[in-house]
Amino acid sequence: MSGTSFQINLDEVEAAAKAIRTMLDDLEAPTARLEAVIKQIRPAAYGTDAVGKSLTGGGSAVGGLPEHQQQVFDGVRKYLQNSAQLAANLELMCKQHRQTDDAQAAELTRLNGARAEGDAVPASRVTPVTPRVPQKDPITLTSSSPESAPTYHDPDAPDLDYNERDSAPDPEPHAPAGGRNMLI
Repeated sequence: MSGTSFQINLDEVEAAAKAIRTMLDDLEAPTARLEAVIKQIRPAAYGTDAVGKSLTGGGSAVGGLPEHQQQVFDGVRKYLQNSAQLAANLELMCKQHRQTDDAQAAELTRLNGARAEGDAVPASRVTPVTPRVPQKDPITLTSSSPESAPTYHDPDAPDLDYNERDSAPDPEPHAPAGGRNMLI
């Protein structure tokens, strides 16, 4: 799949998908350790004094540290899932593009009569093609005087009589009046 302004290198896309998969595999162990640590911490571990109550969300409606840690970890999990889906989509895209390219190449080969690229076309298959020229009304050449060269007249041209000037001359401009107190 390529064009003059846009080109996809399927090998690079496939390499990126594999790199994403490798990074996800590398993050799997630290993610599991983080999840185990978050689940081990109980609200009682923060204590019952004022600091412990504030850390567990006792004096706040927004929740405490354990809830926020769980929300952050859920976000990390969602990111990892989205990244895995992205890698799978890239791999699927490469696979489908290659299948489409192979199918198109096979169809072109079939239409080409299984000839190689440099082979000559057999003479029996060559049929001359003459382009159709639409028929128009005949062109009329007219001249305004016998001495001038003929000019082209298109019978489909619009009538432009409305652009001709009137025979009345333009009115003369009036001289300004007003003396010293003229406004500019």
